[in-house]
Amino acid sequence: MQIDKTSSLPLYVLKGALLTSDSGREYRIIDFYVHIEEVTDVMISVRPYDEYGILEPETCGFQLSTLKGWSVQLQGGYYND
Repeated sequence: MQIDKTSSLPLYVLKGALLTSDSGREYRIIDFYVHIEEVTDVMISVRPYDEYGILEPETCGFQLSTLKGWSVQLQGGYYND
């Protein structure tokens, strides 16, 4: 299924989605947050996969607006621990 680029989704729908960087590194979306002093900058919390395809335990964050060129695959049923 292809979603139109002008469509909109609530952020919670993206939790558990597979995020792939423009260099091919894969991450699992864990959550979204904002820093109180910069509420217009939405941050995304992710867990990276290692070179063997195993989800790493630590999380890292990116500013959502910097992810241009990255792809997102919606994948339901992911348990977000």
